[in-house]
Amino acid sequence: MMAASYFRQAVRRPHRTEGKGVNDIEELGLVRVDDRLIHGQVIAVWCKHHRFTRIVIVDDGVAADPFMQEVLKLAAPPDLQVDVFSIEESIKALSQDTPDRGTMMVLLKSPLAAKRLYDGGLKYSALNVGGIGSGPGRKNVFKNISASGEEIAILRYLMDKGVKITLLTVPGERSKAFSDLVGKGH
Repeated sequence: MMAASYFRQAVRRPHRTEGKGVNDIEELGLVRVDDRLIHGQVIAVWCKHHRFTRIVIVDDGVAADPFMQEVLKLAAPPDLQVDVFSIEESIKALSQDTPDRGTMMVLLKSPLAAKRLYDGGLKYSALNVGGIGSGPGRKNVFKNISASGEEIAILRYLMDKGVKITLLTVPGERSKAFSDLVGKGH
């Protein structure tokens, strides 16, 4: 699937998540796994391709580190609201139906954080995996995206729950459906 097509389906067409969660609320603009959180691709490409008004960083470590919060907030343009929450706080905060949900980018460092959000009651229909660096126990799966066996299993779990997972670093580039990576029968 081409990046622009994925982006329109997962981001531009806000829709209801009927029957999927505790609340029947508008879909989040973009839920993205990127272990670098806010960086050049996020600001220069994603935020220009879609008019995000808010970035929500969901990470227990960053939520407990005021210095890192300040660094990440300074990396964003001044007209873009940046909030940082722990996973538990984000489940509460993001479960509210607010007018900016469709223009909100949620950034997570790992598939495990995405699973914890989902299992905690924050349901989403699409997940963009855009950057997971290499490291011990990880193998490259697509472009600059690496994953361990455990992370692949977590993504498969989310896919089995109905989450459409796409590997895409930036809009306009070639993407890959996670289902193609693990096989249709998974």
